[in-house]
Amino acid sequence: MPGNNPTNASLDVRDSSTSGGGWTNVTGSNGAPYSYRYTGGNNGDDGSIHFGVGGGHAAATLTLAADPRYSIESVSFPGDNAQQLTVQGNAPRNRVINDRCSEAIDAQYKVTVFDSAANATVACDPPIRNIP
Repeated sequence: MPGNNPTNASLDVRDSSTSGGGWTNVTGSNGAPYSYRYTGGNNGDDGSIHFGVGGGHAAATLTLAADPRYSIESVSFPGDNAQQLTVQGNAPRNRVINDRCSEAIDAQYKVTVFDSAANATVACDPPIRNIP
């Protein structure tokens, strides 16, 4: 079980489809192709985050490492039925995800990125797990 030490993850976004290298292809709100890739986290290098239940509160700093035209519009937590996760901050390129780590969860942090050049949004979502 990983420790509940603070961790970091980065998100890169492109306005085209990308093959291989950990990139995920998605369609933006404008119908155009986009791709995103997370790095960092504490469970490999794909942005996924695992914390241990009962190990105390934990935090993950998320940084948008993409072209300046992109900014973080919102962060939500699908699958967090135990209300373990909250987001702190409103800077355009950084957020801190706080985890209470008091109950097991298998959730995602879904980051919605805004593309100011195309007036479109892109949804990007890796997992967070609290392991008993």
